[in-house]
Amino acid sequence: MGANPRGEYMTTEEHEFLDRLAISDVIARYCDRLDAHDIDAVAALFTNDAQTDYGPGRGGSVTGREAIRERLARGQSAFYRTHHQVGHSTIDVMGDGAAGTSAAMTWHERFSGERELLALRYIDKFVRSENRWLISYRRAEISLVEGFTGTEWNWWPRNPPTYPETDEEVRQMPA
Repeated sequence: MGANPRGEYMTTEEHEFLDRLAISDVIARYCDRLDAHDIDAVAALFTNDAQTDYGPGRGGSVTGREAIRERLARGQSAFYRTHHQVGHSTIDVMGDGAAGTSAAMTWHERFSGERELLALRYIDKFVRSENRWLISYRRAEISLVEGFTGTEWNWWPRNPPTYPETDEEVRQMPA
């Protein structure tokens, strides 16, 4: 399949592991650079023709690295500071492409001192370009909002829970 830096043969699984690790770094770097308000470094994580959709109330669908940079700069300029914390991620590598989903909690403080919280997931597509992984598509879907009054979101779809038929069935359920 190929050799590692020491010239040793690597299996397909080892290559995939290294690809997943590199993609995880892209996801983490996005959060780190966004919280540092280093918008150019965030934009550099996207392909030239990437598409993002952070929801209708946050600019809707945007295409192209420069348009994404402008959208992020405009949106992030409203905040004194932010914190983006990635939780679990799933990443499926398919050659020079990959798809993934990452859950995150994001905290924002406006210059007024007002604080806002989001629980979300990023739905991503990645491509390997010039020996590095870049985001080619990103959609944010929200499952919890505190603050951001009046903002429209893409909501995280969830299958409806199955409810017991009666209160007696609820009382008999194991804790």
